[in-house]
Order: sequence, then structure tokens, then C-alpha cells
Amino acid sequence: MIRVRVAPSPTGFLHVGTAQSSLYNWLFARKNDGEFLLRIEDTDRERSTKEAEENIIEGLNWLGLKWDSDVTHSSDNQVRYSELLEKLLKEDKAFYCHHTKEELEAERKQQEANKEAPRHICEHKQKPGNREQGTGIIRLAVDENSDRIITFEDQIRGKVEFRQSLLGDFSIARAIGDALYHFAVVVDDVDMNITHVLRGEDHISNTPKQILIYEALEKEVPKFAHLPLLLAPDRSKLSKRHGVTSISDYKKDYLPEAIVNFLGVLGYTFSKEIISKEEMVQEFELSKVHKSGAIFDIQKLNWINSQYIKKLSAQEFKNIIGKPDLPDEAVLLMTDRLEKLSDIEQFNYFWQEPEYDKNLLKWKKASLEESISALGRVAEVLEKEEFEADNLRRILDEMGTEIKDRGLVYWPVRVALTGREKSPDPVDVAMVLGEEKALERIRRAIGL
Repeated sequence: MIRVRVAPSPTGFLHVGTAQSSLYNWLFARKNDGEFLLRIEDTDRERSTKEAEENIIEGLNWLGLKWDSDVTHSSDNQVRYSELLEKLLKEDKAFYCHHTKEELEAERKQQEANKEAPRHICEHKQKPGNREQGTGIIRLAVDENSDRIITFEDQIRGKVEFRQSLLGDFSIARAIGDALYHFAVVVDDVDMNITHVLRGEDHISNTPKQILIYEALEKEVPKFAHLPLLLAPDRSKLSKRHGVTSISDYKKDYLPEAIVNFLGVLGYTFSKEIISKEEMVQEFELSKVHKSGAIFDIQKLNWINSQYIKKLSAQEFKNIIGKPDLPDEAVLLMTDRLEKLSDIEQFNYFWQEPEYDKNLLKWKKASLEESISALGRVAEVLEKEEFEADNLRRILDEMGTEIKDRGLVYWPVRVALTGREKSPDPVDVAMVLGEEKALERIRRAIGL
């Protein structure tokens, strides 16, 4: 059975990039009748927080990316890490390095100056006693004289190669009871029977090191697929300096289905732009994931979100915005125009009296007095005529023709009803408000 996982670190809230990786893992598992698992990679004890972990779990649930087993934690696997570290030490596949931080930093700077690839070839691996319990960091013993090319077939990018001699003796633990990322992630994936590792392309350089750890542990190497990164408008990796990157910050504005749709099409060309995650499953092929990163285009997200808002039933929409008494007719006027849920405040005149400066009533081609006078004529006619949409529109159009300025009629009516410069057709707004409330607002505007 195909088994994939997403393994976020709880050092921050759920990032949109992690959400996209989670989506592609979920799609791949569902397409292949496999399992999608969630592991909290909390080996960084100082920076990991319970708040971040809860945010990650809540965010994935909100997106509808449900995992197939209990959540696991890397911190629960420390005994296993120690056991396997000791095994590698006894087999002369790992050793203790006693170089100081200062010595290692000096070596790194010298390599930079010489324009050499950064690596540490440690003479301590040749010394007796460095395989037994001791102090210092633990490194994997790597043959720096090897002419081997470490090769793996990336499921998205094809053949990828790294020269083993350039890796050096890299660290795998701070101590026997304190495994580092490269070692912990391999052991966790082995123990979880992960068959495919789908992750961001920023992990490509980690892969050869992890392959060497799999081989040292004599475990089967999974298949790797490195996903394109989400990019900022300047085509750099999307980060906090570019604005909001946490999924939780999008909840107030966007529907989860819209976020999933948006993240899906950012790295994959589906048959249509508005597509559910269930439909994505039917089309998803790992080899068709884009190789290059896509720009996180907020305008496209807004458009996709607007399409999902339009699909909501009146009751669904009212439940989401917390306005159960809103007339269904108002819902249609709002959902046809909304891109972000927080923009509902632009339509607050449907549930509260508008507040505005009386100068807003002034039509740009007329004086304030002329604008209020036109509004007065509208009120006089409405009080005598039937309050019905076609009739009201006919009255306003005839008045506009008579005074040769349609705007002088419609503009003050719009402002009187909504208190805004932009709104749906004022006739449609009046029909939602009803005769009594519409006339009341028009009279109030005349008296300002």
C-alpha cells in the first residue's frame, strides 16, 4: 500500500506552502487507494509549541485534508533514535566528532574563501574509541574518496544526481539521546512504512544525505518527489516579509474549498480552474505536477473565492456571515459581488441604518440643493405610486429623461438608501429594504 505523510514542524502556524504539500500528498494517496498520515516533527524542543501544533491540526481539518491514522510525534520516538544511533556506532557507520564550534566555523570560512563546497571531513572517524559512548556530536561516516554518484529518480523532476565525496561526514545527532533532523526523519519514515516522500523542492539537497542514512540502516529507500515552491511576486520563496502566509489568517476572508482549489491549480494544470478536491483526485498524476514554482497571486485567489461564494445557498451564506435574518434577496446581491467574506461590511446598509456626510448626496454635475430637490421629487412620487421594481425603475428613468440627467435622480437615491458611492442597483436595494424602510431613508436624507 502506498503511504505518504506530511510532517510539519510546530515552530509556527500552518504555512500555505505546507498546506499545498499536504494537499498533493492527500491527492496522491486518495488517487492510489493509499494512506495519508500526519506526523508532527517536534524534534526542535526549544522552538516547538503546543499552540503551533494545534493550529496545524486545525488548519488541515478546516481544509478537509483528513489523515488516515492517529497523529504521531517525532518526540515520542527518541528511544528508537537512540537505539539505532548506537547500532550505527557499533557497526562503525557513525562516530563521535570532538571538533569545537570554533574549529568548525573556521573550517567553513576557509572553504568559502577557497570557493569549495562546504563539508567536514573528520579525522576523528579514523581514531579508536570514537564508536563507543562518548561526548560530542555524532556524524555519519562518509567515504570522501568515493567516486560514487548518488542517484535517485525524482517522481516529478526525473533523474537527480549528487557526488558523494562532496557531502562530507555530516552530523546526525547532537548526542545519543538527541537526534538531528536528517536522522530523525529517516527513522520516522521507516517506522511509518512511508513509500513515497512528497515535499518541497528546498529538500532536494537533503535527499542524498538521507539516502545514505537509509543505506546505513539497511532499510529500503522510498521514492522521492519534490514539489515546486510557492513564490512571491518577485519570484523569491514566499515568506512572511511578503505578507500573510499562515492559513489561519485567510479564514476570515476565504472559504476552505476556495483555498484548496487555489493551491491545487498553482502547481498543476487541471481540466478546469474551478475544481473540487474530489475532482482533483480523479485527474491527479504525480508526474504532471509542475516543475517550476508558481506565484502566489492573491487576485486569482480572490476570483476563485468569488466563484465559491456564488455557489453558496442563501442559508449557507447567512450562517457563514452570522446574519440569519438577512433577506434572501439581499444575499443574491451580495454574493454576486463579494470576493472576500470580510467585505460584507460594504453591504451593512442591509441590516443597519447608513451613516454618511450629507455632501455625499451631491451629484457631481449638480449642486447639493439640486440633488436633494430631485430626491424630494422621488419621495413624492413613491408615496403615490405602487412600490414595485419595474414601476420604480420606470419612475426614476422618466424623471431622469425629464431633467436630462439620469445621474441626478439615481445618485441621491443610491446614497440615501446605502450611504455609499458604490452599491448594487438602487432599485434592487430598495426592493430588499421594502417600501417603508426605503421611504424612511429617503425622507431622512432630505432632512439632513
